[in-house]
Amino acid sequence: MTIRPEFDDLIGGNVPPGERDRLRRAHNLLIEAGPPPELSPELDAVPWPEDALAPLVGRRRSKSRRPLLLAAALATAIVAGFLVGQATSTTNSGSSIAAREVVQLHGTALAHNALATLKLGKADAAGNEPMLLHVSGLPKLAKGGYYALYLTRGGKPVVSCGTINVSGATSVRMSAAYAFKAFDKDGWVIVRQTPANNWRPNQVVLSAA
Repeated sequence: MTIRPEFDDLIGGNVPPGERDRLRRAHNLLIEAGPPPELSPELDAVPWPEDALAPLVGRRRSKSRRPLLLAAALATAIVAGFLVGQATSTTNSGSSIAAREVVQLHGTALAHNALATLKLGKADAAGNEPMLLHVSGLPKLAKGGYYALYLTRGGKPVVSCGTINVSGATSVRMSAAYAFKAFDKDGWVIVRQTPANNWRPNQVVLSAA
């Protein structure tokens, strides 16, 4: 009887929910696919590397183990391909950036438990500044409301670098065309904009100052 490996035993508990869901789908596909078919006589006749070396090392691996070895190789290839794809997908979706500076933002009286990390990348040839914002601890707003990343001048939010919706911990890639030197040092804030306040950027929930 073949004992199927339990997903939780393979993955463990220290995996983010989104990544865990994708890995579970791959795990289920491997289980549904089942073991590979037996080798055809033609493939079984193909010499394996250890067979060619047998005269030198004085031993030969049993042919009966070839299907098992193929199954292991196939499973390894599928999982490796999936993980490479996941790494590419994660990078492309904006969860990583080559940061030249990291800014920490802390919750104000409007959001005591909120935290945010803003990673600033190197500007491209056109002068666009890439950013990666990771936010946690902010509540999801009612319909029509959103959060926005602002730069301040004289302590007041003056230009937006992008808007976000949150659902638990959220990471969003952004870009700004501004020269950051023209604004306050540590002038990064996240504001709450809702229909109730006509979407004015006057409710600061996180600040780097």
